[in-house]
Amino acid sequence: MFVHVGGMVAEVMYQQHVSKQDFAARIATDPSNVYRILKKESIETNQLYRYSKELNHNFFKDLAEEFERRFPEML
Repeated sequence: MFVHVGGMVAEVMYQQHVSKQDFAARIATDPSNVYRILKKESIETNQLYRYSKELNHNFFKDLAEEFERRFPEML
């Protein structure tokens, strides 16, 4: 596994003190869906874009930096 993307979202939520209920309200879903989102290893790019906007955090940048860290020969 490259990166557990749901875990990345959970970490940012924790750092920003955003509850699952608050995040659910931001993305117009039920809190039980947030639990499923945070358990996902991968997330579709359109959803990750939305989460990035709602949390004001660039998850794509995080993924790119992690890729560069793991595969420096590909730069």
